[in-house]
Amino acid sequence: MMQGLAKNTRRAMRRAKRRRGGELNLVSMIDVLTVLVFFLLVNQIGVSVLGIELPGPPVASAEPPPAQQDLSVVVRGDGLTLADNGQPLQTWAKQGSAYDYSGLVAKLTELKSATPDDKRISLLLEPSVSYETLVALMDAVRTDPTAAYELFPEVSVGVAPAAETAPSASEPAP
Repeated sequence: MMQGLAKNTRRAMRRAKRRRGGELNLVSMIDVLTVLVFFLLVNQIGVSVLGIELPGPPVASAEPPPAQQDLSVVVRGDGLTLADNGQPLQTWAKQGSAYDYSGLVAKLTELKSATPDDKRISLLLEPSVSYETLVALMDAVRTDPTAAYELFPEVSVGVAPAAETAPSASEPAP
């Protein structure tokens, strides 16, 4: 089709075609930006005019949130220890070959009545503790047979921290 045109004319037409392809169509960009601005304004203003309440950022309350309990039961060969945030609350010695689950449940019921929203507890066991003891302990901390509610249904299991040993007479105290 272009074979009848002079070489310079064909070259000029190709240059003009390339220049036109590189131009931006500002009219369509302005249309898009107009719609975007309109959309943002309507969403910002229209919601308050219509009386619709959208959730906003949380408002800082004047009172601090209640302290979260981090209850754990440490099970050792000689007994049970109930701790809150790593601080021992109460210890129950092993009675013969059985642990004192009833004393533990009574204390947990007392703690549950003070903070009814708490559901989590950790069981920290020494490696020598039997599987049957773990299952019995999980049942004990989960439900109280005398109460109509669950005590601590979210149970996590871990390894007990190393027992603190008293320094011997030959070792100097730090």
